[in-house]
Amino acid sequence: MKTENTDKQNKRSDATRDRIRAKALERGKQRTADIHSRVLATIAMIEQEILENDGIYPYRKGRVSGAEIARRADIHPTTLFSDSYTTLAETVRDWVNSLKNRHPVSVHSAKRSLAERVSDWKELFNRLAQSHRDTELELQQVEAELNQLREILAVTKKERDELLVQLNKIGSSVVPLRSNT
Repeated sequence: MKTENTDKQNKRSDATRDRIRAKALERGKQRTADIHSRVLATIAMIEQEILENDGIYPYRKGRVSGAEIARRADIHPTTLFSDSYTTLAETVRDWVNSLKNRHPVSVHSAKRSLAERVSDWKELFNRLAQSHRDTELELQQVEAELNQLREILAVTKKERDELLVQLNKIGSSVVPLRSNT
């Protein structure tokens, strides 16, 4: 059997082997370029999903890692550790680290930040409610003052009218000032 296999290998010329090797290298470069583009497209897609979900990655309990990117790009996770993809692996690592600084790393920390946001909104609501109550109190005070002043005005008009009646009885030639009533 060894002789048959050796005979088949010897049937190829050096030129044929060189062409096969060149085509294999070309396919490898195409695969590498394809993997690069798939990983970068996956990163862009994950970034968009995070933006659409209020800063939380919607899968895997909110955790994003190199393995998750590899899974989503449909490549083996160890691909990012091979010599051919060191720059791509660095790009993925840097992106994941920058993502951890910008967004919650997991659903738990997202819930914590959600709790903080709820607390902030609650505090804002309480301040607005207090401001509303203060404004309502001021309005009630102004309305009470207005009612008191209207009563005083009514009493003053009544006194004026009584004085005018008394002046008319005396027969005085006093001309009343212009009246708004």
